[in-house]
Amino acid sequence: MRSLNGKKMFKDLKNNILNRYKLAALAVFICVITALAWQSDDAYHAYVMAKNLVLGNGFVYNVGERVTATTCPLFTLIIAAGYFVFRKMFLVSLLICIAFSAAAYGIVLKHFCNTKQQVIGSFFVLAGSSCFISYTTSGLENCLLFFLTALFLKVCFCKERYGAKDLFVLAILVALIATTRMDAVLLVAPMAVYVYLAKRENVSFIKAVFIAIGGLSPFVIWELFSVFYYGFFVPNTAFVKLGTGIPVTEYIKRGIVYLATSAFCDVLLIAVPLFVIVLAALAGKAKERWCCAGILLYFIYLIYIGGDFMLGRHFTVLFFMSLIIFLHMQNRDFYGFKTKLCSGAAMLVLALGLLCNLVSPVITTQFLFGNGNSPIADERAGYFRYTSLFNNTLSYFKTGKLVLRNAWNEAGIDEFRQWEQPGGILRMVSGISMYYNSDLYLNDQYALGDPFLSKLPAVREENWRIGHMWRDVPEGYYESAYQDQNLVENPDLHEYLDVIRLITRGGLTDPDRIQAIIDINLGKYDYLIDNYQKTLDENNRVKQP
Repeated sequence: MRSLNGKKMFKDLKNNILNRYKLAALAVFICVITALAWQSDDAYHAYVMAKNLVLGNGFVYNVGERVTATTCPLFTLIIAAGYFVFRKMFLVSLLICIAFSAAAYGIVLKHFCNTKQQVIGSFFVLAGSSCFISYTTSGLENCLLFFLTALFLKVCFCKERYGAKDLFVLAILVALIATTRMDAVLLVAPMAVYVYLAKRENVSFIKAVFIAIGGLSPFVIWELFSVFYYGFFVPNTAFVKLGTGIPVTEYIKRGIVYLATSAFCDVLLIAVPLFVIVLAALAGKAKERWCCAGILLYFIYLIYIGGDFMLGRHFTVLFFMSLIIFLHMQNRDFYGFKTKLCSGAAMLVLALGLLCNLVSPVITTQFLFGNGNSPIADERAGYFRYTSLFNNTLSYFKTGKLVLRNAWNEAGIDEFRQWEQPGGILRMVSGISMYYNSDLYLNDQYALGDPFLSKLPAVREENWRIGHMWRDVPEGYYESAYQDQNLVENPDLHEYLDVIRLITRGGLTDPDRIQAIIDINLGKYDYLIDNYQKTLDENNRVKQP
């Protein structure tokens, strides 16, 4: 009896020590991401929509025009909820980011770290990736994806067979991930399909289908709302990024450059997922391999779409998922090498983490900013001076103002106000400028919130950036914007703009608008853009000597 009590006391003591390690790791993690908290300018395009929703102007980018300029509707709605309660967008959005990122790491510590070595190792892996730390805040949707994918993997790895309730929870999580960012569903789709097809327990296939439909209903409801309210299934940003007319081969080349640059500037960000994919292929079980299939699929997808202009941003979620998968593989003691793998991985993590932290800032500065015109940017390095929590807190206590407003020159907007114009089209409108001038109608040639320009072919430059390909403004469109009427001179584009205005400004239940939505999604107006492109090609041939 004494022996059993002694073992129980030793186990309790060991658990208490482990829990203290976990609590300390989480506390330090929160301190690190809070100290380095910042916001991307792109986040403010979504904040504009959150602000308009709370103020009763609709879930729109420009008041009076139904357009979505956010790729992350669920996250934007959460930001709106926070802003509704506490009308300080800068602070509330950062608190939400910190809360989701901390909760995500809390799930890792509670459910996947069974030893103090794993606690320490997981902390150094995450802290060793500068890109991951950057996007724990930033104001973008990454933090929510960290949280949702951690929940998804927790549910997937907690048991071998899944009943109706478990299947429904998985479907709900898939729907929330898709509603957060549509393409992120690729990360979890292979595993979800595998569970539904091969791991059901006392659930027929037909019943599983109905469970899936019910679980996916949040995403389905959003898509139905999107096509009814905005006129399209995908956000306007999708047309901006992918509807450029640039060949797919060019996108793939940019995607490879994005992967290589991210790996060059943040070793752990790419090394960890690739290591886990290989490890799962060699020693993993089916569930681990299917999870890694999602990670590999997302790698391929990112290369196909050209990556991004923000250094490492879209690799951070698969990096985080890879760490969880690795910890799960360690915990099941595959091939009996648990101790050796744990200590070896910890040493590798420390070495690569130190290398990344020491070398990355120098490489990033020289490689990305050396020529001043790189298509890939370290956004935190560029914006930290103006958008960091630290600098804005100091400024607020000293002057009562945020330095956030100094991030962009608003000369063009000042001219609109000087001439008492309601707004118009500028060369570029930053998200921060848009947020603080949302009483004006503002769009730019990058067309992030412009439902008309986003459908036109992009101007191809030698050093073009993903998501930042500008469009030529057709004759009469500048005037159309600030006079609120169709003055476009090209007859094909004039007709196309009539359709866009009907969809984005007409009565929601107008039968003509409903028919226009159906027709434009079926491609019945594509010929108008094709005719415009032919006109441009002919004009260019005439100009050539």
